Amino acid sequence: MTLREAAERTDRSVTTLRRYIRHGRLRAEMREGRYGPEYFVSSADLAEAGLDPRAAGALALAPASEALLDRLRPVLAESVPVSLFQELQMKHEQLLVQYGMVRSAGMRVMDLQAQVEDREAQVAAARDEATRLRDRLQKDTGELRGKLRERELELEGRSLEIAALREKVRALEMLTRNAVTNETIERQFGEVMEQMRRVDRLRAAGDPLPWPEEPGH
Repeated sequence: MTLREAAERTDRSVTTLRRYIRHGRLRAEMREGRYGPEYFVSSADLAEAGLDPRAAGALALAPASEALLDRLRPVLAESVPVSLFQELQMKHEQLLVQYGMVRSAGMRVMDLQAQVEDREAQVAAARDEATRLRDRLQKDTGELRGKLRERELELEGRSLEIAALREKVRALEMLTRNAVTNETIERQFGEVMEQMRRVDRLRAAGDPLPWPEEPGH
């Protein structure tokens, strides 16, 4: 039977049966199935692993008890009343059924314990992943803070450069205004010197010096 059929028969999941196969608890054979290679198990394999509730008790007690019962049946038939013998036989079968139920319950407990262990392993893995993510977040946060501080220092440096450039522009404006003022002064000084040279020429020639005209004439 396939693992799905075995799961329905044993009241277990296919995942649990696969885990039993990996751990060597359940014997299975890999064959070509409908959708590719898959595991197949037999009723004997399930009974041997204690997973078949219909055969668990019989497999555990049947060989010894049935052999003993076969040897005692002739003696019991002669020395024990038939009604008592039948009642004992019924009790024996009830014990076999009860033992099978107890064994099945024990297998179920083992299955639940395996599931608990799987959940604990998943929780431990989740905690490790959370720790790793927290450490990574702290590292990334530290790096981002460092980069932010670098950008702040870079902006402060740019602000200082801009302030220095403004001072240079102001100084250049002042130099430009001073250059225009110096040019005007030099031009006026040149005109005064030209007037003085003209006066000196007139004196040398003996010509009377022209009097400055009064305003209004």
